[in-house]
Amino acid sequence: MDLKINGKTAVVSGSTAGIGFAIAAALAAEGAKVIVNGRTQARVDAAVKKIRTSVENADLRGVPADLGTAHGVETFLQQVPQADILVNNLGILSPSRSWRFLIPTGSAFSK
Repeated sequence: MDLKINGKTAVVSGSTAGIGFAIAAALAAEGAKVIVNGRTQARVDAAVKKIRTSVENADLRGVPADLGTAHGVETFLQQVPQADILVNNLGILSPSRSWRFLIPTGSAFSK
């Protein structure tokens, strides 16, 4: 498949494991310059290394930053100020705490 993204810069948030990792690897295989992101340097380094072993000539850069925080976003944007493709693969790990702010008090779902 040729997605015609050769040389485009692609940011994949949360790309050290799971579907984010698979997307980063697929974009690298299509010739994109992929920014691999995760919360820790160790996980980012491991993901970059793993993609490089499976994708010949992968153009990768790892940028550790917790994009669930304002500080993490600022840190990330200082290192990656622009991109052609964004795959937002962030998620909320604690729905019980987070969802209560979205559900009106007194509704059937707030109990």
